[in-house]
Amino acid sequence: MREAPSSDDGKDLIFVRGLNLKTITGVDHWQRPKPQPVTLSLWLRTSVALAGSTDHLPYSIHYGTVCKSVSALVEEGQFKSLEDLAEQVSALALGEKLNGEWVKVVVEQPRVLLRAEAAGISIVRTKPRRRGEIVPVEEDKVFIQDLRLVTIIGVNPWEREAKQNVVINLTLHKPPRSTLLDSTKSEFNSLYDFRRVVDKVSEYVEASDYKTVEAFVTAIAKVACVDCGVEKVTVRAEKPSALTFAKAPGVEITRHKSFFEQDKVDVDEEGRQAKGKHTAYIALGSNVGNRAQTIEKSLRMLDEAGIKVRKTSSLYETEPMYVEDQPRFLNGACQVETTLEPLPLLEELKRIEAAIGREKTLEKGPRSIDLDILLYDQIVLSSPTLTIPHAGMLEREFVLRPLCDLAPHLPHPLTSTSILTHLTTLPPSSRPDPVRPHAHFHPLPPLNPSDPKRRTLIMSILNLTPDSFSDGGLHSLDTIVETAKSHISQGASILDLGGLSTRPGSSEVPVDEEINRVVPAIKKLREAGIDAAISVDTYRSPVARAAVQAGANIINDVSAGTLDPLMLSTAAELNVPICLMHMRGTPATMNKLNVYDGDLITVIAEELYERVEAALRAGVRRWNIILDPGLGFAKNAEQNLEILRRLDELRNRREFEGLPWVLGPSRKRFVGENKEAKERVWGTAGAVSAAVRGGADVVRVHDVGEMGEVVRVGDAIWRV
Repeated sequence: MREAPSSDDGKDLIFVRGLNLKTITGVDHWQRPKPQPVTLSLWLRTSVALAGSTDHLPYSIHYGTVCKSVSALVEEGQFKSLEDLAEQVSALALGEKLNGEWVKVVVEQPRVLLRAEAAGISIVRTKPRRRGEIVPVEEDKVFIQDLRLVTIIGVNPWEREAKQNVVINLTLHKPPRSTLLDSTKSEFNSLYDFRRVVDKVSEYVEASDYKTVEAFVTAIAKVACVDCGVEKVTVRAEKPSALTFAKAPGVEITRHKSFFEQDKVDVDEEGRQAKGKHTAYIALGSNVGNRAQTIEKSLRMLDEAGIKVRKTSSLYETEPMYVEDQPRFLNGACQVETTLEPLPLLEELKRIEAAIGREKTLEKGPRSIDLDILLYDQIVLSSPTLTIPHAGMLEREFVLRPLCDLAPHLPHPLTSTSILTHLTTLPPSSRPDPVRPHAHFHPLPPLNPSDPKRRTLIMSILNLTPDSFSDGGLHSLDTIVETAKSHISQGASILDLGGLSTRPGSSEVPVDEEINRVVPAIKKLREAGIDAAISVDTYRSPVARAAVQAGANIINDVSAGTLDPLMLSTAAELNVPICLMHMRGTPATMNKLNVYDGDLITVIAEELYERVEAALRAGVRRWNIILDPGLGFAKNAEQNLEILRRLDELRNRREFEGLPWVLGPSRKRFVGENKEAKERVWGTAGAVSAAVRGGADVVRVHDVGEMGEVVRVGDAIWRV
């Protein structure tokens, strides 16, 4: 576990390794708060260039000073736990006295457990960007070294007669998460209770009976994740008595908690086990006709057949494999719940294919729809008509990528390796862009978020409210058609109509009044022959339903479904795209909710992904989801700027792969603090340019002509 950093990335290191000290770190094995030995190592990443070239002491971080300062802190202090000790040492290393830029701290406590060599913690911290902030850049790890137990393990007769020694090493990983520390007191993220984990593992191992080490380590990982709540664990087990001329053979695995999710039992409302329910993953593909509509039709037919569609992936446009002289495919996947056994399920899929009109004229050739069973629970099946897991899935990016949208850590039944690992270890393709996310929101042109040459679309703001912060009272039924035609001629692809102000501190109007503001306007636009995409800016499901029935194409919900519990299911029923924006509270309260416990981008991503999951659970297709980080909504000026600065980091997170992004900086206070809203055009231009640079697919603006020029220049610079 003593993973020493390296200086081969051009960053110099000062380190002190194996410093033996004594201090109180909670209680000992007998629950006594007594001083105990600890071994501490730390590495400071800094530059030694000046000291190295001048040999001048003021430019040096002397290891003697490091040792003396750390020793004084540790031996004079009393700590709640090993992680408390590690956090305080890292704060010292990054503080004014030692002035490190980056530090790794490893604290080991020997003999803290009766049957293990040591337990410890490893953390990495960086210099704060602003006062009080500490940002982890790697996983925090709690480790247990050389836990010695006895159990029955092996296939040979003599191995079944008596228990033998096993040596287990555990690493409990905690994903990186920033913490804001109060400078007046020491606080830390609680890690894992290693004593409880060791007790649970020891109890399990000494009562276990396994034939293979592979199954043995998998079972230990399950105990850690399921029984002890560990999110990710590495387990290494060795059999020191197994080979005469080797120290020990063994197996090491790393598993996420989600690896074991398939073991959960469905229960009904009264807590009774639901019998006969199975989870399957089905591949979706089409390259004939209207591909997206055909895939949607197949999903509706699955539901009608009693095969419940639980979640869908994004759709990906892919080059054909095997038979290359045919149109490009749209590929995706869905997770379904079914009571059918595998072979009857296959028969039902073939019936749906035939009903849609698939005619198989060439093996792996063009097809209107292709439905294949990829996985079914965790079974392995081989028959003349069906193989599970699907035989070719591990060589096909267009299968693995959609599966990763649904269950990235799901293990493949034959390899016990996650789908995400299989995806990341595929050899690079020789074709350009073989798999690309595809979102086609008719009548919009397709949105391909991964296409570096895509153009940025413009969504024009048409508020039909008397109290909007910038254009309240400006648009009416008498002018809406003329204004819309002007915006379209200047480059707008989407007309965003709103009948309820969401400015900070705004109050609600009755639902009927909001409907009466937007529905007549939508009807008038359609009657005038305007066929551009129309989105309705509302967080109320009755308004969304009425607007879509009148001719709107997209729902733009600033609350991402949090202010109306029926909004997400309404979007699913209407089968239209919905833009989910990050916001906290309501428009009236959001400005009081802009304190984020941790790194801003990480917290926004976590909270926004919760809304994505809620939408998927409600039946919204993943390919109907658009995201918005919510500039100006529960964010202050600096937070808005940080979102723009780090937009590419946010949109490139694995959980958001394939999803397009809308950004709405137009005329907001942070682009022109001391100006009236209508005078913030130049500030808006700067923010729109940053949005294009960060990868926005759509920008939402008031000044369509001016921002159209900004977008075109930005696309010419960055979208090449």
